[in-house]
Amino acid sequence: MDFLQVSSRREAIHARERGLCFYCLRRFVARGRVLDHVVPQARGGGNSYRNLVSCCVECNSQKGETAAEDFLRTLFRLRRLTSVELEGRLRALDALAAGELCPVLAPPAVVITKQRSRSQS
Repeated sequence: MDFLQVSSRREAIHARERGLCFYCLRRFVARGRVLDHVVPQARGGGNSYRNLVSCCVECNSQKGETAAEDFLRTLFRLRRLTSVELEGRLRALDALAAGELCPVLAPPAVVITKQRSRSQS
């Protein structure tokens, strides 16, 4: 399922991260968030929920086409993540790849139509 094509699916990815950047763990406002491909599209990454995370604009632009694991280690070297946070983020990457971080999707809208009564048939 493509999570970039439908706005409700994109919002479900953002909601899954609960207002925190997946990479640096900073809180951000809705206007400062973007979706990022964990495995960049240039490297064959798709648009499934297993490959998309909500992150801040700064991390998105710094990460570029770097693999997520390598980028997280860079954040650690730059002292933007502690060793505990790095380990947690690496576990989250594993859980994401395993399909364990499913976003919650709203149920599809139900269309109710009026049925003609039997007396009108």
